[in-house]
Amino acid sequence: MTKDTNLSRPWQDIAKEYQQRRDSLIPEEWRLPSKVLSSLPDDVTKVPLEYLTNREIELTECTVSQLARRIVDRETTSLEVTLAFCHRAAIAQQLVNCLTEIFFDDAIEQAKGLDRILEETGKPIGPLHGVPFSIKDHYNIKGLRTTAGYIAYSRFPPKEKDALVVDILRKAGAVFYVKTNNPQCMMVLETVSNIYGRTLNPKNTKLGPGGSSGGEGALLALRGSPIGLGSDIGGSIRVPATFNGLYGFKPSGKRVPVTGWECTMIGNDPIPAVAGPLGHSIEDLDLFFKIVSDAEPWFQEPLIELPWKTDEQLNFDAGHLKVGVMMWDEVVMPHPYITRVLKEVVAKLKAAGHDVVEFKPYDHGRAWSDILLPLYFTDGGLDIKNTLAASGEPMLPCAKRLLDDPTNKMRDLHDIWRLHTARDVYRSEYLAHWNATAKLTSDERPIDVILCPASCVQGTPHDVKPWWGYCSQWNLLDYPSGIIPAGTVSRGDRYPDNYKPINDLDEENFKLYNNDLYFGMPVVVQVVGRTLQDEKVMKSMKVIDRVVNGK
Repeated sequence: MTKDTNLSRPWQDIAKEYQQRRDSLIPEEWRLPSKVLSSLPDDVTKVPLEYLTNREIELTECTVSQLARRIVDRETTSLEVTLAFCHRAAIAQQLVNCLTEIFFDDAIEQAKGLDRILEETGKPIGPLHGVPFSIKDHYNIKGLRTTAGYIAYSRFPPKEKDALVVDILRKAGAVFYVKTNNPQCMMVLETVSNIYGRTLNPKNTKLGPGGSSGGEGALLALRGSPIGLGSDIGGSIRVPATFNGLYGFKPSGKRVPVTGWECTMIGNDPIPAVAGPLGHSIEDLDLFFKIVSDAEPWFQEPLIELPWKTDEQLNFDAGHLKVGVMMWDEVVMPHPYITRVLKEVVAKLKAAGHDVVEFKPYDHGRAWSDILLPLYFTDGGLDIKNTLAASGEPMLPCAKRLLDDPTNKMRDLHDIWRLHTARDVYRSEYLAHWNATAKLTSDERPIDVILCPASCVQGTPHDVKPWWGYCSQWNLLDYPSGIIPAGTVSRGDRYPDNYKPINDLDEENFKLYNNDLYFGMPVVVQVVGRTLQDEKVMKSMKVIDRVVNGK
């Protein structure tokens, strides 16, 4: 492909070229019939099963940990596993448009090389030996382009080196085969860009898969990947995990490397942007963090030198969790299926002997409007607007609504200092609020974790901007948090007959509810802990997952 040095061509031509190049890399024998593609159901999750062999289905429905064990035990090969996931990812792309870069041939060569090493040495090169791993587009992979959802980024040549986290995973044995779609400007909870188009939710294509790691969410929901790497500054790992019924984890800042990704507003970091996984089991999420920690990345990037603790090294009683339940944030009431499922999880935790108390939110609305949103866009969105103007591409509706918020404006230095101070004061106040829960627990110690919704809705119609607060709140506080699938929308879910929205945002969410639209969609819960207590959150998730899902 020729490089666009001055973006003189119409942006539509560049987008068409990129999409055609990607689509041409799907092998002919893996292409779905046009008749099938023209008459797809809203729920496409079962479609891949019609075009995969029984063996491909078996392999692609394994977790990472299962695949790694099976490869080492010679029950399968990296090549067989890689081909199966390449095939399923190709089908997923045709169904929901979740991929940006396809490099199956490179993946096959990686897999063959790993099989040779295992055959010759009898030992894997690492805990991910031969396991496919998908990557959100804005992470750099050597030899590939990174557009990060922008037409203007098409001018840049292929990257000369892997992002640090990609390098760590590669050395652990991961096989990279696809990059996944992220939205224009990244700061939206759906996944659509002018360069690669719109990604759909596989469970209901009338809805979005979340953002900004929505391509990962959609690919994983179709089992086209065993595990994927996302990023999060306001919910971008957890919302796609939520909307697609997956497991996901946002770590504390400075625990996972972030060098080697491309996006606008790099350097504006009053809210830490983090890297983390989406997957099909908590065991796999835990494995990701152990691999990253074992690589000692703090010697290559200024991170916190804090090795990942094993369950045995944690000093708290996981058999008797102290859980604070926040049913809603007093800004936007979640849809009724979310509050129902959360109440069901609470009942199960109480029945299992865990200490469950009420957790009241502390000024979540003020935190968003007075601190968090202004800190996101201290330049008033100028960097994003300039990047769009460089190619002439239009701003898409969700980004426009966010950036047009009157709160967003160019801030002077002293205003930014004031916001930083307000952030730090609020964090201290919230910590005191958390510690006050000691008055509620049976052993008079603060709660271990918060259990709460991850969103006020389980997916939005296209170009609808939902309330972010159930995830972004924890980014502001730099609290680690994870997602656990916990139920589905049922026919009986409905608002109380006398429900009256408390504000405009709540009314917008209330009007979105339509049981016919959401019926059957997955429902999740979110588990939150204090800063740098990532392992405690992960262990608590394992306990809650066992209670809720028997895993």
